[in-house]
Amino acid sequence: MKTFAAGMLALWIGLVANLPNPYWSIAAVYIVAHPLSGATTSKGFYRLIGTIIGGAVTILFVPHLVNSPEILTLAIGLWMGLCLAISLLDGTPRSYLFMLAGYTVAIASFAVVSVPETTFDYAVGRVEEIAIGIICAAVVNRLVFPRHSGPVLVSRIDNWLRDGSKLALASLRGEGATPEFLRDRQRLAADALELRNLATHVAYDTSSIRNVGALLHVLQQRMVAVLPIISSLHDVLALKPGENEQPWHPAVQKLLDEACGWIESGENLTEERRTVLLRLIEDIDRHGKDATSWGELLPFNVAARVRDLVQIWSDCITLRQDILSGSRHSLRWRRYDAHLKARPMHRDYGMALLSGFSAFLATCVATAFWIASGWSQGSAAAMMAGIFCCIFATMDDPVPVMRKFNWLLLIVIAAAFIFEFALLPLVDGFFPLVLVLGLFLIPAGLLLAIPSQFLLGMVLCVNLPNMLMLQGHLTHDFVSFANANLATVLGIVIAAAVTSIVRSVGAEWSVRRLIKAGWNDIALAAERRPGRHRRQRMNRLLLRMIDRIGMMTPRLALVAAADVAKVDLLRDLRNGMNTIDLQQYRSKLPENCRAAVDAVLDGVGARYRALASKPQEADEIDRNLLVSIDEAITTIIESGSPANAKRTRMALVALRFNLFPKAPPFALPPRPLMELPQAA
Repeated sequence: MKTFAAGMLALWIGLVANLPNPYWSIAAVYIVAHPLSGATTSKGFYRLIGTIIGGAVTILFVPHLVNSPEILTLAIGLWMGLCLAISLLDGTPRSYLFMLAGYTVAIASFAVVSVPETTFDYAVGRVEEIAIGIICAAVVNRLVFPRHSGPVLVSRIDNWLRDGSKLALASLRGEGATPEFLRDRQRLAADALELRNLATHVAYDTSSIRNVGALLHVLQQRMVAVLPIISSLHDVLALKPGENEQPWHPAVQKLLDEACGWIESGENLTEERRTVLLRLIEDIDRHGKDATSWGELLPFNVAARVRDLVQIWSDCITLRQDILSGSRHSLRWRRYDAHLKARPMHRDYGMALLSGFSAFLATCVATAFWIASGWSQGSAAAMMAGIFCCIFATMDDPVPVMRKFNWLLLIVIAAAFIFEFALLPLVDGFFPLVLVLGLFLIPAGLLLAIPSQFLLGMVLCVNLPNMLMLQGHLTHDFVSFANANLATVLGIVIAAAVTSIVRSVGAEWSVRRLIKAGWNDIALAAERRPGRHRRQRMNRLLLRMIDRIGMMTPRLALVAAADVAKVDLLRDLRNGMNTIDLQQYRSKLPENCRAAVDAVLDGVGARYRALASKPQEADEIDRNLLVSIDEAITTIIESGSPANAKRTRMALVALRFNLFPKAPPFALPPRPLMELPQAA
């Protein structure tokens, strides 16, 4: 009802102001509609800025290129393709701005190409009508039973912490060795990334927590950082020491029990409990300082990971409290903490360029058909072909959805026909018009609130006002009505055909591409470079890999039986982080230890390069890499495990366990017996 009321208010303002196409205002209301008032405002803001940019480019293109149809078509197609590629690479709610800037040029340019002298008035009119729709949607959503983004964000944070604590407890207790556990970790990664988008909307909200963007950024950083630590503890603690292996130090179990008790309590870390945890960790550290066996080395790593888990989880609880109260407290975890100017994300330049090319090609094909056929309404086909390539560009294979959209569009055309030629001729006045439109738009608008029916609701609510072309007076021109709607359907058909040829891919293909991108990042991390800016490099790898895991999660649900579903990218992320640790500390090692670590780095890089491009070579590389890791651990131990090699040894032990969990436990090679001189 709120959205319908905002749409009718926008239509009334457009009619009173005598704007040329007031029905665009209704469509704008439904496009930016969202249950959260902050999301409506942010989406509307980006749409308005994109429309203004698109209108300005239209004014630049059309008057200067209208006498060269081929060049104008290329300019429109290239601009739309470029904006779409930038939008896909941006990957935030702000990406909507770039997409609008792209296809607004197609909407405005093709509409005025036969009357170029009206370009400026048409572009300004579109900006005004879109602005009216956005302002009406935002005002109504804020004043009439507003639903703020802040409480929703806090609820999402609480749910994430609840689910994260369950995974952490299962890991600390050595439980959860099931495929569901892996899926839950992937889902938490996706949920943490979703908070990023919700945080964008909070900045446009009127709730009490709208000014906590910096805290939300740090909290999300902690959320993604805890996932590889939970994964690491789960893998190690799920494998108990065997019968012939040395039992772990008793303090390890006490540490795990104490950490479990604290996480279960849900309380912040008190100084008393922190003292107990530190004493247990120091006890394990002393025991593991001169460790030489696998049964001593692994607990040393476990204690370090528990320390990280406790610090990060304490920060998460503190940050949640600070977000609610608006206060600021110091944080505990600093290991990978770094302030980056831009948030690192996975960017698929290949698919972005391919998607942009498909929008360009579809626009050119539809325009060529329009020019060749001489069809007066063919411009609508050219416009819709490019627009639909943009709208569905985030999907792996949008063709089935485009086909479904076309069938739904036929339903809207039938409804619009009934309205145009049966109901609207009986309407006399604005309020009767509101009542008639409400018969259709109110039930259809309810579908927007149902995720599974959102597409249907959007097709019905956005397209009906556009097809009716509601203005100050009715035309009842059946020929124009039929031609315009037929051109729209044809434009979608062209978009689907071009997309199926140029860029349709499967979910498995996309997952494999994400995995290979992660492997290439780890191979790059293994290249020997100076150890400066370790925190920044660690943070970039962490955030990009978690971004990929979040993008993989919905796709893996579609290909659960495929081989790619068995790849644990969190384990690969841990290998990348340990590799960066080796890079950081290698320069501080004695010469013999540094050479051994360099051999490991070379092996890790070779392994992940092989996985990404030549998987048949990975087995041989793995055999050599296991030998290199064992030799590096042996060299450090035989060098007396110097203090500056502590982190290096931990990283090597972690790499060995992650890469070769089924390999025999590490053991120092037997020392050759010294031959005693024989008596004379």
